[in-house]
Amino acid sequence: MAGHCIIHGRLLIDPYEPPPLGWLAIEEGVIAEVGLGEPPEPPHFRGHEREAVICPGFIDAHIHVPQIDAVGRGGFPLLTWLEEVIFPAEARWSSPQWAAQQVDSFHRRLLHEGTLGYAGYLTSHQHGLGILTENLRRWPLRSIAGQVLMDRAAPPSLLDQPIGPMRQSADVRFTPSANPRFAVSCSNRCLALASELAHGQWPIQTHLAESSEECSVVGEQFPSDSHYTAVYDRHGLLTPCTLLAHCIHLSDEEWQLIADRHSVVVHCPAANTFLESGVFDIGAAQRHGVRIALGSDVAAGPDVAMPRVARSMIETAKFRRMTLDRTAPIPTPADAWWQITTGNAEALGWGDAGRLSIGAAADVLLLELPFDIDEHLVSRLIYTWDPEWITGRFVGGHPISPEDLRKPGYTT
Repeated sequence: MAGHCIIHGRLLIDPYEPPPLGWLAIEEGVIAEVGLGEPPEPPHFRGHEREAVICPGFIDAHIHVPQIDAVGRGGFPLLTWLEEVIFPAEARWSSPQWAAQQVDSFHRRLLHEGTLGYAGYLTSHQHGLGILTENLRRWPLRSIAGQVLMDRAAPPSLLDQPIGPMRQSADVRFTPSANPRFAVSCSNRCLALASELAHGQWPIQTHLAESSEECSVVGEQFPSDSHYTAVYDRHGLLTPCTLLAHCIHLSDEEWQLIADRHSVVVHCPAANTFLESGVFDIGAAQRHGVRIALGSDVAAGPDVAMPRVARSMIETAKFRRMTLDRTAPIPTPADAWWQITTGNAEALGWGDAGRLSIGAAADVLLLELPFDIDEHLVSRLIYTWDPEWITGRFVGGHPISPEDLRKPGYTT
């Protein structure tokens, strides 16, 4: 377990307010005390040239673990991109050794960029979950992840794989999820299996209405359902613990159904631009009272860094207002920062994450910035983000140094 330490600097507790000078005391993996001014004892970690900024670690609500090295391979629409780029990348996970190297590389990349929690997808291979949870003992990030479920519209080697057990590990901060890839690659039988696996106990992750072509295919495959969202609802897959990625091409009826089921829509702005899938409508989500989270969607999303994903969310909203809807709401930088910390934590059901408060998990970043702290701090963090500003990472109270991240990786 993590021991005792004190961190001193500017506490970015509320992105809507200037960060006051203060300190955190970490005890056994949680924030035990928060104070303003000078700490009661000499700090273990303090900024040097300028007053360091202390902030919660970032949280990514939608990412694909096996796609970490497939970024930038584009030029295709969604369904073609899956066939040409992603399915070959995921097929390599048939080798447990390759999978272990990829998982270790994935966790190092997230840590480097300050992402200390995530909701993710593995491949359809049964051994993926065991490899992931083993690596989380080395890098104790908080995670929700699941074996991808699919039984059609993919290479035979990725279909109908044995299903691993769904259980929570006692010694890592991991929650399993049921992950039907999307309705295109899932029959009624496969979707029913996903619902059975979740059993009202585990989170559900899937994709919904990312591209217009995808929606057309689903309409042909499930002609008796009134719309795409109804396919998932019929199988009991819309729950308060369901994460629905993308949701670009939805009718008002579908938005209302998602709201009625209290499911979460995960906006993936950079990925939507990369694959030219469409422009997300934040205003529709707000009008229907739908909870929103934000995800990188690596590898369709080209960037692991959540501050850059937050910037993409703002830019997408601005583009929508300029071209499609003059009344479209635009998140402020403070809105976007709240989303990649507290907002995403709440959407994932992590009430003790994404914040600097007593009792919260000590998933904390220490930033030393090349500019003075003023009223534009959060905006400058989002628009000029550089991971080299991170001089301290605390994951569940454990300090992780840059030297640790450069050491040889995990192997089986």
